Amino acid sequence: MSGFDLLIKNGTLIDSTGKERFRADIGVTDGRIEDIGELGVEAGEMVIDAEGLFVSPGFIDNHAHSDWTVLVHPTGDSKVMQGVTTELSGLCGYAAAPIDRDEWWKLLYVRMTVGWSMHYAAAAYNSWPLPYGRRIEVDWSTMAEYLDRVEKTGVGLNYAMLFGHGAVRYYEMGLEARAAEEDELSRMKAMAEQAMVDGAFGLSAGLSGCPGCWADTDELVELCGVVKDYDGVYMPHMRSSALRSSVEENIEIAERTGVRTCMSHARLTPETRRLVEEARSRGVDIAFDIYPYPGSIAGNIVYMLPHWLSRRREEGFDWVIEQLRDPRVREKFVEKDYPEWRIRQVSVPGKPPHRIEPGQSLEPEWSGMQLQMVWTAENQKYVGMTFDEIAEERGVDPWTAWFDMEVEEKGYLRWLNFRGASYEDMYNPAFEEQLKTPYVCIESDAPIESPRGVTISSVDPRSYGTFPLVLGEYVRKRKVLSWEDALMKMTSNPARSMGLRDRGLLRKGYWADIVVFNPEKIVHRANFKNCLELSQGINYDVYPAGIDYTIVNGVVVVEKGRLTGARPGHVLRHKPE
Repeated sequence: MSGFDLLIKNGTLIDSTGKERFRADIGVTDGRIEDIGELGVEAGEMVIDAEGLFVSPGFIDNHAHSDWTVLVHPTGDSKVMQGVTTELSGLCGYAAAPIDRDEWWKLLYVRMTVGWSMHYAAAAYNSWPLPYGRRIEVDWSTMAEYLDRVEKTGVGLNYAMLFGHGAVRYYEMGLEARAAEEDELSRMKAMAEQAMVDGAFGLSAGLSGCPGCWADTDELVELCGVVKDYDGVYMPHMRSSALRSSVEENIEIAERTGVRTCMSHARLTPETRRLVEEARSRGVDIAFDIYPYPGSIAGNIVYMLPHWLSRRREEGFDWVIEQLRDPRVREKFVEKDYPEWRIRQVSVPGKPPHRIEPGQSLEPEWSGMQLQMVWTAENQKYVGMTFDEIAEERGVDPWTAWFDMEVEEKGYLRWLNFRGASYEDMYNPAFEEQLKTPYVCIESDAPIESPRGVTISSVDPRSYGTFPLVLGEYVRKRKVLSWEDALMKMTSNPARSMGLRDRGLLRKGYWADIVVFNPEKIVHRANFKNCLELSQGINYDVYPAGIDYTIVNGVVVVEKGRLTGARPGHVLRHKPE
């Protein structure tokens, strides 16, 4: 056979169907896999000799936050270098579309520095005190217009979006702490339907923060009914990642609507896993995803704000910070507001509030909150310290240290919520049992980044090393599961969750999204120590090793471990069967 655009020969294929690895060649024509088998030695305009290497479907990151950074780094640097060929963004209840073109920046205030909204969306808004000029012009409102904008920019990987419940609710109801009325819900459903018609793959929700936390189960059922009509997926950031009540709510929504459900970064206990598996045995289409790193750089002011402050965030950072200057507010915050807010966050509206077990503390885990970013020169010396260490250095208690620094930095603190043993060793024992679950998906919970430009000032190792960390640490080193099992959780499982019908497998007729890697050398390099130092100007190579080729739609975007700069990615628009 001859005439392929690309021939990958002599590789060991893991096709993610559940079949054991086998030796074969792959022939690619017009971006799709034309044939698999013994295809000849010299055929093809480009030939990759994969002797001694594994060949698998490209990794699918079904929980990312690249809504804004895909426009800043459209070649997809940190993701394609770790083998990601398809990414889903718009998670945790917020998305870059649909938005109000004229007042979209208000979502910065709503999220109040949460996750990627503060740092990267502000690259468009150019809000103080970001040390760079405006990078993105917001010239879209609808999901269709946004996807057109991404398509016009050109991307290095395939890119898909969800619409966000939090954003839809905010634009209809503001930050009202109540159930939606019938007319409000009707308009929210109309927005949901338009987003699905425009090509969204489904709905995300952020139920542990305002305004998502005020939505009752019935509201989510109504919106998920719209998503189900278009064969979409529901991906909730739960009210709690482990509590029984949160998992039960998601099972109820999935069962009442029939919507395909994937619970975002869940940490299932033996009890909640049993509930999920019982539901699956009844035919409920529910799964979950996890990231392997023992921490997340999404710590910020928003989840610590009590109810009365959360509801007035539209007034901006300055107003909130002024409240935190007041000693009376601080005392009430610590003694009453914060504990009540934490209970409210994990409680399902309309049902009994979450019960605090005897001896359970609602105090922040100060020893696990490592400061990652400040904006003033005076506080740079505290970066890399935890808040209990900062408190000791300042001679105050941790609450006072936190209040003072929030005021001094005008709310622009950023910290790591760390659950591991070492900032350099990324092994996470709690991850092992979750990883063994047959229906789990691997996700990064992180945006596209690059060691250049805007994202260098806030480096998340999950953006660079999520998938190699699983393969190098948990498969090769610790043998927690087989290569075949691990790769299914990175490819065919998320493809099914998203509803992709021609990606996620090595199969004739499928798009040629392919990774060629060395099973003896694949390893993550990005950890919480070197990524923090990289953000401070110390030069590190945090890209993984062992990924030889990443191929997107038949085009090489990583060649011999280096970016090619190609942008062959497709902007994916969901269409129901």
